[in-house]
Amino acid sequence: MIWLHLALIAFIAAAFGSAPTLARPTLPFGVRIPAGRSGEAVILLARRRYNRGIGLGAIVACAVVLFDWLTPEVVVLALAAVYSLLGGLAHRSIAAAKREEGWYAGARQAVSTDTSLRSDPIRPQWILLTPAVVLAGATVVSGWFTGAAGFSTVFAQVAVIVLTSLMAVAIARARPEIDAAQPAVSASRYREYLHGVLALLLISAGCVNATLLVVSLQRWGVVETTVPVTIVAYLPLAAAFIAWLGFTVRTGDAGHRLPRAGDEPETRYEQRDDDRHWYAAGMVYLNRNDPALLVHRRVGTYWTLNLGHPIAWVVLAVVAVAGVLTALGIVTLPEKGT
Repeated sequence: MIWLHLALIAFIAAAFGSAPTLARPTLPFGVRIPAGRSGEAVILLARRRYNRGIGLGAIVACAVVLFDWLTPEVVVLALAAVYSLLGGLAHRSIAAAKREEGWYAGARQAVSTDTSLRSDPIRPQWILLTPAVVLAGATVVSGWFTGAAGFSTVFAQVAVIVLTSLMAVAIARARPEIDAAQPAVSASRYREYLHGVLALLLISAGCVNATLLVVSLQRWGVVETTVPVTIVAYLPLAAAFIAWLGFTVRTGDAGHRLPRAGDEPETRYEQRDDDRHWYAAGMVYLNRNDPALLVHRRVGTYWTLNLGHPIAWVVLAVVAVAGVLTALGIVTLPEKGT
């Protein structure tokens, strides 16, 4: 078990350490900067300090776990908190230099959009959701013929299908990430990136439902709860995780690492400085004048809600109610062996 905790620490360190590398050059640590400023000394210094902190934090966390000074759960939570603090400090140092040195002084700022993403949008490949539906049906049939008393795993599978479908529709209609300096190239990259995200999302639903099928068979006594069976149960989730990891490394944040399509010359415009709408080091977005419900986060390869949109608070309220009902035991989650 100790090796599992050490592996988790290594994973957290790798995840936080790789974030600046995968981020767009014009968004170091969530700060919007002109493209020509990506090599500034303050940015390089912030990255070096951040990387040193990541390494030192991992070493200390491993030592604490090995000597059993604190419980592994506390160590993991503390490590994530420290890494988040390091990212916040790097964000503040770059934002301060940008403000004091006037990095945007004299820059021609603009916002670009790709109207074809509305007239010819990227549509989810719904055929990829078929395995998730089939696996849910197989779970129902298995429970019916074995006389199962509880179908909470089936309800979880249905929830996965519904939530995945809603997420796919919402992400396909989210505000696109288009760079004003190279609108055509960035639009092409974003299309390819979005296509891959939607495909992986639907495939991942099948992986989750495959795991829930095996968990259901374990609960109903159809198969024994042994180590090999448990490993098989979670192999689909591991495969989905590896697929997401490989995709993220290949594409980068919002697809900026994808190959260029064409030789579009750069415009004389810089992407508009919109730092005032981002909070928590680029993690939280609030803009009442932006009609978009979902926007791509500045830190991390996924989307976040625009808290300036009224529907965002409805979504958060539904999630909060679901959490309270689950905590009170009114809504039960599937548990192995119960």
